[in-house]
Amino acid sequence: MATHSKSGADGTAAADKQAKTESSVALEWIKAAGMPLVTLVVTLLGGFYFTNLTKERETRNSNQTLYATLITQREQSDAQIRKDMFAVVFKEFLTDPKQQSAAKGVLQLELLANNFSQSIDLAPLFKDLARQLDRGGEKEHAANKELRKRLDEAASNLIYKQVDSLSQRGYALHETINLGDWAAFYGKPRLQGAFRKSRLTSGEAAPSAMAGASATIPEPDAVQIKLELIDVNVARRELEVRLHIVFPGNTGEIDRHFWVGQYDFPMLDNLQLPHGLRASVVITEFFVNETAEKAEDGSFVNMWLVVFPAASASLKERQDYEDILRDMLRTQKKTEEPGS
Repeated sequence: MATHSKSGADGTAAADKQAKTESSVALEWIKAAGMPLVTLVVTLLGGFYFTNLTKERETRNSNQTLYATLITQREQSDAQIRKDMFAVVFKEFLTDPKQQSAAKGVLQLELLANNFSQSIDLAPLFKDLARQLDRGGEKEHAANKELRKRLDEAASNLIYKQVDSLSQRGYALHETINLGDWAAFYGKPRLQGAFRKSRLTSGEAAPSAMAGASATIPEPDAVQIKLELIDVNVARRELEVRLHIVFPGNTGEIDRHFWVGQYDFPMLDNLQLPHGLRASVVITEFFVNETAEKAEDGSFVNMWLVVFPAASASLKERQDYEDILRDMLRTQKKTEEPGS
């Protein structure tokens, strides 16, 4: 009886072994037949995907190259047109004043201001033409007065556009100053404020502020800025000011006296500050009350003080290599700080 049970168990084991063998053989056949098929499918799908990816990349690169070429050609054409126009207008502007009418001079200067305001400093041309208009005789008084108004409006519009652009990237203060009582405020700040240095040096625009706002900032990197009115010359339409800027941590201090006129443009006429910054004091309007006995009475100016990164200055006043290197080192240091 035991012998019979043993032989039955051996038969079952043999059957299981045979079944496993057959299953293994079938699996090997499936692998042998299926792997090439799977490889073929994967190769086809992969090739299709990478082919489309390559085509899209080539198309994108081609479009970018075409776009860059068109932009370059357009800029070259624009630069050539501006060059030709500049040569013609500038040549005419510097001719003998006796051979050129004042109206034509104002028109030519308007053309220069609207097209080349960031390339050359037009302040000397504005001032020279203003002096010519002021020297006119009684016969030309009314016409020259209207031309002087046009000249002042051209300068004011250009200055305001530059101030608006710079204030979006920097920090700006504004105040309307009555000239009749300017001496009573001698030695006192007429524009005063503060901003965080990191907001401008990091490339993040700082909010503009109006004069009279709080000048206290709790941050340790607050830059304090003050502007005083020292003297007034209504005949020349210029103001003498004192600009005092204190940077945090004794990293720089500016204390300057200088004259400001209504033809000084901020992108070109500015002070170089530490940490790759620039500061400019400008006048967008200089109103003179010609009916008053004293020139200052009833007269006023709209004055702006703007601090901005040097990279926002005009092409003529852009950063030098030393400033650019310092900015790169500051940026690298910030990115290497923990948590940046």
